[in-house]
Amino acid sequence: MVVIALAVAGCATGPTSFAPVQTLPEGAVVEPMLVATTRAPSTEGAFGYATSRSAALSFADVRVSIPPDRETGQLPYPGRTVDPRREFVAAGLETGLDRQAFAARLNDRLSGRPDDERGVFIFVHGYNTDFAEGVFLQAQIAHDFDVPGTSVNFSWASAGLPPAYLYDRESAQIARDDLVETLRIVARSAATEIALMGHSMGGVLVMEALRQLSLTGDTETLRRIGVVVLASPDIDVDLFKRQYHAIAPRPPAWLIFVSRRDPALRASSRLRGGAPRVGSGSDVDALNGLGIAVVDLTTVGGRDLRGEHRRFASSPLVISMIRDAERVRTSLGQSDARALEAVANDWNTLGSSVANVLRLPQVPAGP
Repeated sequence: MVVIALAVAGCATGPTSFAPVQTLPEGAVVEPMLVATTRAPSTEGAFGYATSRSAALSFADVRVSIPPDRETGQLPYPGRTVDPRREFVAAGLETGLDRQAFAARLNDRLSGRPDDERGVFIFVHGYNTDFAEGVFLQAQIAHDFDVPGTSVNFSWASAGLPPAYLYDRESAQIARDDLVETLRIVARSAATEIALMGHSMGGVLVMEALRQLSLTGDTETLRRIGVVVLASPDIDVDLFKRQYHAIAPRPPAWLIFVSRRDPALRASSRLRGGAPRVGSGSDVDALNGLGIAVVDLTTVGGRDLRGEHRRFASSPLVISMIRDAERVRTSLGQSDARALEAVANDWNTLGSSVANVLRLPQVPAGP
């Protein structure tokens, strides 16, 4: 029954191709992205990388075309007949880069940006996600949320199949050291700041990588990470607290998206005898007490729960909130209660629904 629940939670049809198209429609937006992956190369060129594991970390350079006529938050995948006018499609794919080439391209892209846009946005996908799906999702997030800086996608070897939950869990664990290596490469680049985001099972990988950096004394890399975002994290609550307290120095700004309606996290909890998941929002007050801001998606969206696990990326309300990225990033990293309250008050004027969604941590009042 748990496997069936996980399958239902992840039953949305994913992309069927990642073959680059030659011609893009007028008005299409191209999102460039560098990739670090633990996937093996695909024997089918249309998919870029396979669902099987590789023994070594490899790198790629991709470009994603976002269709011109699309509602904010929508992510239409390419079908068997690719239509770049209506669907996300690959506009370029170069595999086989080595570490030096990856680092060089990253620095080239950073050097071509203004000083205030030299951040790096690293995204770690979740369970039941193939290569194309993870890349398309990051492109949609970067575009819709207006994320400043350069995108880096960390693609671990998810099987991309709902019943392969335990396989995915082990693949994420195997990829921990490779994410650490990727973070070290980016930390030694020209980036001014790193924003690290993990979705679902990718949240486990993010926390384990941060903990590993702390245990090995790599404070230099940890200090370069300014923002950590966990979206629907599939992490045991007690495990998360241990991981969080083990990280030193901790990145200054933390944000977690939760939902008590998320069917995938409910199924994951049942698989573990009812142990609550962080992304289920069972104790938002405890997260706030740790200094973590929380966006509660429980009241956001409609009756269809199939998209609840990715509601953070599809809700126009949430997107409109987070698009004020500069003020959010600055305020979350400050200990000044007045700065946090100013952001909350501004958002609350948008309606009572925003006040119900946003939960900021309590911080000591300034003089």
